[in-house]
Amino acid sequence: MKITLKDIAEETGYSISTVSRVLNGSDKISKQARREIYRTAKKLKYPVYRTLDGKKIIDSLKILFIVTGFHEGAFYSSLFYGMNRAAEKYNAQISFVFLNKPFKEILKKIRNVEKDKFEGLVLFAPEFQKEHYQQIKEEVPDKFPVISNGLIENPVVSTVTFDGYSGGFLAGEHFKKKGYARCGIIRGPLEKTEARYRSNGFKDFINRNDDMELLWSYNGDFTFESGVQAFQQFEEEPQKPRAIFASNDDMGHAFLEEALDRGYKVPEELALISFDDLPICQRHRPTISSIHTDYEKLGLVTIEKMKELLANPEQQDGILSLVPVHLNARGSS
Repeated sequence: MKITLKDIAEETGYSISTVSRVLNGSDKISKQARREIYRTAKKLKYPVYRTLDGKKIIDSLKILFIVTGFHEGAFYSSLFYGMNRAAEKYNAQISFVFLNKPFKEILKKIRNVEKDKFEGLVLFAPEFQKEHYQQIKEEVPDKFPVISNGLIENPVVSTVTFDGYSGGFLAGEHFKKKGYARCGIIRGPLEKTEARYRSNGFKDFINRNDDMELLWSYNGDFTFESGVQAFQQFEEEPQKPRAIFASNDDMGHAFLEEALDRGYKVPEELALISFDDLPICQRHRPTISSIHTDYEKLGLVTIEKMKELLANPEQQDGILSLVPVHLNARGSS
């Protein structure tokens, strides 16, 4: 049976004239109405998806990306660059907002997300806990898509993040292949779920292998300074590990600089793997082995998930999507 404008109108609840104007490329209709009509037309296989000049009818997706805890450094540069590359590929518009403010101030910004003509919200807020996301869900309009790029246990909103557990596991696997039996770890702040996942992956690999042992650990905070402090504690240990897994590049870089300054030969006497694979890892001498995180891929998966939520607003909340990581082995290991 041939699908008509009347079928689309009945399915969406909009008038036939509104459906007609939308499918002819009018931008005078609200974006929400246009998306509902486009979605229904596609579902019913109505054959109007492009204007006469060949341009796509569906306009670009407008996303608000809120980042908390922002500070200067290569990590955030890599994050923003990767997200922008992904947005270009999907013809999406991402507006970055940096909010180093109390949570109540962040909620004020989120309350206006739909009024500001955004169609989706992405959050990178590693310090947020479950109760924060629950409050955010209460503030946004019903069925408004919210995605987190920060990991928590039992997420309450859709979450897209890197597979930190596998990253730690890969570091342990590499040490075993190299014959490094005595290992150590510089952990991130344990109140952050991502730090625990990286640590757990590394420890689980070592615990599964009887010929390996975890001799030493240090609780860092993902800063360069905590990497320096980790080395100072390392130097006081009577039995030192042969290989170190640093839970991010800043701590690994600092630890390695201190070790080289004290005369350690890397990797002949001391091996190291870090996490994130920021540009410093290739510029450093020796080059630093690191777990590679692809921020463009993170952006692509995030935008794909956003489009999926817009197309299927009834789907279950709290689905976790993990972006794969891999080890780039270099001179430090």
